[in-house]
Formats: sequence, C-alpha cells, structure tokens
Amino acid sequence: MLSLLAAAGLLPPAVLRAGPAPAVADAARPATRASVQALLPPDPPLPVDERQESALLRLAGEGFALRRTPHFLLAYNTNPALVDELAARLEDTYRSVYRFAAVVGIDARRPERRLEVLFFNRREEYERYAAGINFQARGTYGVYYEPTNRSAFFNVYNEPELLELRGEIAAARANLNELSDRLKTVRGNQPIILTYGDGRQERLSKTQARRRLEAAQRELKTLDGRRANYSERINQTIVQHEAAHQVLFNAGVHVRRGANPKWIVEGLACLFETPPGEWGSGISAINQLRLKDFRSAVAGPGGKRVLGADDFLSAVAKGRMLPPEQLISNPRVFEERAERGANAYAMAWSLAHYLQRRQPGSLAAYLKEIAARRPGDPAGPQEDLALFEKHFGKLDGAFLRKWGAHVLQLAYRAPPGL
Repeated sequence: MLSLLAAAGLLPPAVLRAGPAPAVADAARPATRASVQALLPPDPPLPVDERQESALLRLAGEGFALRRTPHFLLAYNTNPALVDELAARLEDTYRSVYRFAAVVGIDARRPERRLEVLFFNRREEYERYAAGINFQARGTYGVYYEPTNRSAFFNVYNEPELLELRGEIAAARANLNELSDRLKTVRGNQPIILTYGDGRQERLSKTQARRRLEAAQRELKTLDGRRANYSERINQTIVQHEAAHQVLFNAGVHVRRGANPKWIVEGLACLFETPPGEWGSGISAINQLRLKDFRSAVAGPGGKRVLGADDFLSAVAKGRMLPPEQLISNPRVFEERAERGANAYAMAWSLAHYLQRRQPGSLAAYLKEIAARRPGDPAGPQEDLALFEKHFGKLDGAFLRKWGAHVLQLAYRAPPGL
C-alpha cells in the first residue's frame, strides 16, 4: 500500500553533489546510556561568527532575522514560535548523529562554525531560493544543498492542504460549540432547532442532539489528528532527514564533494527521521513510516500480515522491491517518486538499520573507507558494489535472508493517521 508521504510527493529530496573477501559479521554490543555519554566529549556552543551572520542575512534578504542555537544559525521571516520548534528539532538531530557515531565507532569531527539554515514563511520564497541554486523544488518541503552547505525549509502550516484542514477544524469547532451551548439551554424534552448557513433548518430531540454532539466531538478529534499527523510526518521525514544530511556531511561521516554512495547517504538520514529518544533517534528507535513502506512492498497486493525472509526474497524476485545491487550501485533509483520512490527509501533505511544493529564495526569501517576517497574522484557502480561486499559479504540470497528476517521481525506499530 502506498504511503501518504509517497502519494503526496513528500519523499525527501536528493542531497545535491556531484572481488572482495567476505567480511565477518560483528554483532552489536549492548550499550548503556552511561557508556554512550562517556564516548561523547563536552560540546560547547560553536563560536559566534559576525561575518557569517552578516553574509547569511544579506543572502536571505529584507525582513529576515537571525536565531542562534548552539550549533545552527537560522535566518527566518516567519513566526518565532515556529522557529523555536525548528531549532529544537535541529539540535535534537545534531545530538542524535553524534551519539550514533560514538556507538558505531566513527570519529566524528565538530564543525568550525554554526550550520546555516534558511526558514521561509511561504513556499514561493523557498522555491525562488531553490531556483537560484538550480534545485527542482516542486513537490519538496526542504533541501540540504551540499555545494553551499546550507539547508532550507518553509513554513508548512501555510500549505494549502493544512490551511484547508485548519478551516475544516475551525468550522467543526464552531458547530460543536454552538450545539453544546444550545444543549445547555434546553428545558425538559424541548426540541432543538438548528439553522445552517444556507438557511436550512433541522429539528432534533435532546437525545438526538447529544448523539450529534458526540459525533461532532469525534469528527473534530479526527480532523485535528490528521492535521497533527500531516505536519509531524513532514517534520520528521523532511526537516529531520535534511538536518541529518547536513550534520553527517559536516561531521565527516560523509565527505562533501566526495563519491558517497547514495544508498548510505539516504539510508543513514532515514535513521534520524524518528523522534529522538533517550539515546538519540538513530540508535534506539524504529522508523515506523519506513518500516510500513517496507512491509507493504514485501506483502504485495494480498496484504499478508505475517512476513518472513522468504517473503522479502519473493518481493525482490517479483520486482516489487529493487534488486539489492541496484540499491547499492545506482543513485538514480532515489530520483523515483510515489510508490517506487517510497520503496527505495524504505530499503535504504532498512539496510542501514540492519547493518547498524548487526554489523556496527563493519559499518564504521565501510564509512571510513568511503570518507577516504578524495573529493572529486568518481566511483562507478562496480566499485561501489565491490566496496559494499568487501565489508559486509556477498550480496547473495543468504545476506538477503538475514537482512529481511531482521527487518520483518521488528515491532511494527501502525503510524497514526496511516
């Protein structure tokens, strides 16, 4: 079944950039919160750079203000309360990336200055900015642009879908309040006459009015849940995803202008789409949105509920899921939208999750070897596939069985509103 994110074209935009021996699997060692914290050095706020701040304000244009967080510099022209919300998500994602690096065993460096973010009030402003960097922003909600090392987002609450929902919620709340007030004034079994905006009238008994009130309360709760779920999905799969790209590139996990395989760039970012837990989203959480897409692709049209490794292999064989070699070596699969795009991102997330949990040492070694590639040097599909198999073993049926079994055994809880 197609996810609402994919159907709405809300898949994260691409980050813009230009014969091996089998590896021995290394199972993840149990970690504690104390052990994770011990791996993390003190992290004071990054220094203030007045030249950077002036340059970012000039770029943003008239009407923008600046907000400093310990690790980010935001230029914005929207509601400060929304900036507070965005700033909190950015900082949570920043901490989660460094916790992930500490647990996996990657020596992540700290940026020398705050990471820059543009936060526009309206989509049109975001799209004008995107046109200036030659990014096709249509249907997207945010982007990390590697050449400028800058992220950009806009106030999603001004989107037509959310504005329409807010209007429906306001109308439903007004109807609910009117009916509630009328019920309070009814004496005995006196009927209630409701008059609608078109002049139509309806006569209700007190019992009917109470039932109507209960139905209106349920409708309002449903509408408000749709609004909250819509905005939260965007915040997670767009804001946190793009912020993770920005931090991962600046931490040296990925190398700017380097030949970073697209699957690992997107797969790691998907780890950080979940709300941060005690140890950080990339360590302790299961991405239920991506897991839903993965399970739906494996299940196929029949919607089978109990799934195992054989079902995963069958889905690959029947073309419902990408051939794993294509996932690893062909970056263009992440340009797909709708269901095929959702499946590509779900597979990348699932593989990153599997390797982080089951082969963290190999994952760290793989990322370090990628980071050692010289910026500007290309790497072809065969080289990317060979490097993957050098660290994780042959990408054969046995590997797929372990991968599929791990993912399909994860606890799945249907995301609200889906």
